[in-house]
Amino acid sequence: MVSLRELESLKSVIEQQKQEINELKQGISDIKILVNQLFNTDKIVINKSISLVENNNDLSIIFTKYKQSLLIKNKYTDKNTTLKCKKELKELGAKWFKNESVQGWLFVGNCKDNAKSLEEVSQFIVDKLEDNYNLEIEYE
Repeated sequence: MVSLRELESLKSVIEQQKQEINELKQGISDIKILVNQLFNTDKIVINKSISLVENNNDLSIIFTKYKQSLLIKNKYTDKNTTLKCKKELKELGAKWFKNESVQGWLFVGNCKDNAKSLEEVSQFIVDKLEDNYNLEIEYE
């Protein structure tokens, strides 16, 4: 049998542990915010093609968040590189989107989960395109 004093002692230990757990949860939340800020300010370039002559399979794109959606746009304004992969993007569910400030291929609702980074959200697209194209990718 457990005495009343032992029960009170256990209650205080449990309350202290609950408080420590809440502090750890807050710390994790703060770290997630910092990581998201770092990834949103730094541009990451992967698989940059090194060729002096423009290759027909070179694809230079930028992944960015647009509201709660994922937007793929041309990296260079003078080149319509996303036109090359139009078929693949449509197969993956993209829709062409254009307004006064931005245009590109939109994956509606793909960025609803704030826990995932832009790289994680866009990985299924990179997987589809990397076999057929020399990718130059930026995340912003």
